[in-house]
Amino acid sequence: MKENILQQRITLVGLVAIMAVSTDLYLPGIPQLIENLGASVSQGQLTLSVFLMGFAVGQLFYGGVSDRHGRKPVLYLGLIIYLAGTVICIFAPDINTLIGARFVQGLGGASAPVLARAMVSDSHSRVEAAKVMASIAGAMALIPAIAPVIGSWLLYVFEWRAHFVVLLLLGLLTLAGATRLQETLKTLSTEPFKLSGIISQFPLCLGNSSFTGYALCGGAAYAAMFCYISTSSFLIIGMLGLAPELFGYTFMVVVFGYITGAMASSRLVGRRGVIWVLALGQLVGMMAAGLLLILAIFEINRLVPMLVAFYMIFVAGGLSLAISQMGAIAELPEAAGKASSVFGFLQITFASLLGFLVGQFYNDTLVPTAIGVLLAVLLSATGYRIIRKNYVPDDERT
Repeated sequence: MKENILQQRITLVGLVAIMAVSTDLYLPGIPQLIENLGASVSQGQLTLSVFLMGFAVGQLFYGGVSDRHGRKPVLYLGLIIYLAGTVICIFAPDINTLIGARFVQGLGGASAPVLARAMVSDSHSRVEAAKVMASIAGAMALIPAIAPVIGSWLLYVFEWRAHFVVLLLLGLLTLAGATRLQETLKTLSTEPFKLSGIISQFPLCLGNSSFTGYALCGGAAYAAMFCYISTSSFLIIGMLGLAPELFGYTFMVVVFGYITGAMASSRLVGRRGVIWVLALGQLVGMMAAGLLLILAIFEINRLVPMLVAFYMIFVAGGLSLAISQMGAIAELPEAAGKASSVFGFLQITFASLLGFLVGQFYNDTLVPTAIGVLLAVLLSATGYRIIRKNYVPDDERT
């Protein structure tokens, strides 16, 4: 029994981590693929943003479809699409093919976290689901923490295509693990799937003020982290002059902040409650944003204080994200798949838009990133205020 639970948790970790590992693993190889395919820097960066675009769009479909057809069949379909896109990435003869394949990869990979969250929500109460997802998130964070380091190592022996070979192998292992998961949806929806239903997901979810609060709180916390992800190589390598081969280790240090926050969230939410842990996340995020502003305003371009600030941003994200995800889904238990889809779409959209803006205004200083983080933290705090105003403990719900 314990062995089965462990296998299920490992598979859920793989499903939740699929986006992070699909972006972080190949980051060190982007300059090489640009040179190899004769592409421009903007085209190379587009392979990241297009993947996120496909990931965001895909999340709108899988939840609603799985409410009607079950979690596992839809998960299989999504993972197969992801694997197909990955194969095309491996053999892409030019940058445009690679960009298109990355969109397909993102479109398929989007099924994994959406349905993992829905499966957990199907099987647990709100607090228990938050604990499970926080523990999964903490374990999952180990993967993107080491992914850039592994990506750098691969480049010593192979070219950039090896990154996608590794993603293919990981995708196959995740698909194999998914076959061992139990179907968690007890009652299939009889509502026929329509494209108009995709649009109707938004008023259904956003019409619930608590859902909106959780989406803002968690989505903006993730966007704050993505401000670092999208500009980290420019800041660490370009501005601070750190050797490229050491970049992966600095990334690992920062991502361990997420592990710290997620594991703390898993332990504290059962003892202190959802509101207390989210408040702690807001406090840590505000402190980190303040430190970044001080570093930016006074041009304190030092590696250690910068990593401390970003580590704290990731701690705040670890404290807030899993609880926000499961809290949002718990607000709409009769439409958990749709709620998971809309939350995921908003989370990725917040991050990609803010990351894009920070990148556009990057000027070889910390200022654009610090401002982006501050905006994200303020949005997250706004979501927290909405949650706190409307929060009703599980034992008081009818």
